[in-house]
Amino acid sequence: MKGAAMGRRERLAWTALIGFALVLRLWALGARPPHHDEAIHCDFAYNLMTQGTYEYDPTYHGPLIYYVMAPLFAILGVSTLVGRLYPALAGVALVALPLALRRRLGPGAAWWTGLLLAISPVLLYYSRFAREDVPVAFFTALAFVLFLRVRRKGWRVIPWIGAAAAGHAVMKETIYVTLPLVGFSAYVVALREGVWVSIRKAFAWIDRYRVAVGTAILWFFAITVTLFTVFFMHPGDWMFPVKAITYWYKQHEVQRVGGPWFYYLPRLALYEFLPIVAALAWAVRRRRRLKRLEVFCLAWGFSSIAMYAYLGEKTPWLLVHQVLPFIPLAGAQLARTFSPRGRWWSRSLAITGLLATGWSALASSFLYPAITTSNPHAELIVYVQTTPEEKALANEGRALAATHPEGVVAAVDGEGSWPLSWQWKRIPVAWWVEDVAGMTPAAVVRWFFTRLAWSPIGATDVLVFEAKQK
Repeated sequence: MKGAAMGRRERLAWTALIGFALVLRLWALGARPPHHDEAIHCDFAYNLMTQGTYEYDPTYHGPLIYYVMAPLFAILGVSTLVGRLYPALAGVALVALPLALRRRLGPGAAWWTGLLLAISPVLLYYSRFAREDVPVAFFTALAFVLFLRVRRKGWRVIPWIGAAAAGHAVMKETIYVTLPLVGFSAYVVALREGVWVSIRKAFAWIDRYRVAVGTAILWFFAITVTLFTVFFMHPGDWMFPVKAITYWYKQHEVQRVGGPWFYYLPRLALYEFLPIVAALAWAVRRRRRLKRLEVFCLAWGFSSIAMYAYLGEKTPWLLVHQVLPFIPLAGAQLARTFSPRGRWWSRSLAITGLLATGWSALASSFLYPAITTSNPHAELIVYVQTTPEEKALANEGRALAATHPEGVVAAVDGEGSWPLSWQWKRIPVAWWVEDVAGMTPAAVVRWFFTRLAWSPIGATDVLVFEAKQK
């Protein structure tokens, strides 16, 4: 029963799931060498901690990640591991969020949704990465969870929706992509019941909770303006939306990090097939009985895929925002599959999908989380990642600095200077550009089971000049 109290077995299941998610996100969190972007984020947070300097630049996204990382550095020490702690814990919190919708989704569907969030290869990999996308996913999901709880909890949760939306906005400019997608998805839902009927209901809802809605809007702007202006030290940044949209629209036009329109499709098919296929299976089974929330999630998911296919910026971490809407529907399907009503063949397919998803999560986050020319294995969601070999170089530089504290012992040149700028503040970058022409079915199948790249792996060199004693 959806409204039944949580029993001992269910409490144990949730405890085990959250513990499992925590282990997946914290285990060997500092082992992978820092990515170029991670180094920048950690460096900015370090400067904020030591010098109190920061000014919003949309190139490096919103300020919240630095406001959180800086005190973590102050409390726990300065390291790449600590820099990754905030996204990792946000990933664990995201796994726990469906528990708040247990009565709405049903106990089984809520738990399976949490499990899919825990083992998603994309969500897991970028939970272990010092960048903004998984915290953004958490704030986005939190806003929707709070909205769905208004019916049960009343007006008191509405201001917190504004706070959650502000959390997304001060993390990353994807807020300007998500809001139109949410509006479009709401329009799709409205088409089923009649647009004008839906508009009247929406205005009636706003009027009923007008004080709480006004408070939510006030909270949103109070949080965003305060943080973007760095507590009003840079008052000109109160117009942060203009600054953000202007910059990122130009990047869309020039396609700074470009790719074909179908860039995300093979990655979704090879890493996130389970939530998408399971969500589609749920939609087909309930095609004549789909609820508004289910229609909304489907519209949001497919419009996200279409929008990110259109946008000029093509990077694997943007998969996070495309996968998220499908997961609640997939959780509902898996709950039914593993219930007494499930068919044996459906369970067999689901188990196969879970095992394949687990393999992809294990491979991308633990076995091959970095790419190097000395190893033929490569992952499609690993993007210009610093090679494992750089650790020896970074350690050598730190050792030299310790023995010669007063002098300059090394100079760095090359595109790999940013990770070293962070590591040596207190090497080479490698990539795999998949050859679409060589992406034969046999090559893809071999890659899925072995992770052996079907096209050459490249690297950018970094030059380090060491000062020798005469």
